[in-house]
Parts: sequence; structure tokens; C-alpha cells
Amino acid sequence: MKKIGIFYGTTSGITAGIVDEIEFYLKGKEYQVYDVAEGVEEMKNLENLILVSPTYGVGELQRDWEKTFEEFKGIDFTGKVVGIVGVGNQLAFGESYVGAMRKLYDVVSRKGATIVGFTSTEGYRYEETESVIDDKFIGLALDESNQDNETPDRIKAWVEEIMPKFN
Repeated sequence: MKKIGIFYGTTSGITAGIVDEIEFYLKGKEYQVYDVAEGVEEMKNLENLILVSPTYGVGELQRDWEKTFEEFKGIDFTGKVVGIVGVGNQLAFGESYVGAMRKLYDVVSRKGATIVGFTSTEGYRYEETESVIDDKFIGLALDESNQDNETPDRIKAWVEEIMPKFN
């Protein structure tokens, strides 16, 4: 398996903690973590990507993702395998839960990526989201405000599912 690039943006540090947990389950694999505040250029050189963003406002990307979004949209994802992780609060922002995932998904899917890691919506209590297709989240949805006790098991199961699908 080729190297995995984990790209994330964080404002409060919660998403950085999620990335730490993902790293725990990647022990023994070759990977590198990139803070998108420093750019997304390295995505061009990797075939296996994990993209992680919290959602702000009404389905908006985190500030560092916003700043690099034009550069991100210019990348050709053909031949790349991408897993997406969204962090949000399903009770306080139930009308746009993990909406940032959809913004990332729309770009990589239009630009040729193979997207892996769709997950069940069972066990969540949101009102609506654009991040569901065919009754599944388009990636891993996490809620550290209301279901943080679920996070380790959800990450573990998700990583185990996506690993065989990476190049």
C-alpha cells in the first residue's frame, strides 16, 4: 500500500484530536499528516487521502479549508482514493450536520476520485444533512459534543473498512 496523506483543518483543536485517533489506528502503515493551513499542494503527490473537516455555521468548511479551497478545487483526483471525515454537532446544528463533508466530496468526486468509507446514519439524531447519499453518510460523521463516547469505535471500524480499498 502506498503512503496515506491525512489533510485536516482545525480551529478549536477538536479535529486535531480526531486526527490523533485516526493515526492510532494507522499504526504500522505509512502515512503523513498535513494541516491545510499550510496548503494542499502535497495532495497532488499522494494516491491515498483522508480529508478531515469540522463544519461551521450552516454547513460551512473550517476557515483553513476555506482559505485553500480554490487550490484544492484545482487538483486532479483521478486515480486517487479518498476517505472523508466530518466533525459536527448534530443537535445544535441538526439542519446542516457535517455539511463540510459534502463540500469536499463534491470536489473530489467531480475531479475523478474513488471515494471510500460511506457509513450508516443509524445512531445519529440530526434533522437533515446534504452529506447523505442513499441513506449513508458520504464519509465518517463524528459528533464530539454529543457522542464522543462513540468516536473511538467509529474511527476504528471506518479505518478497518477503508484500508483494503487504498492503493
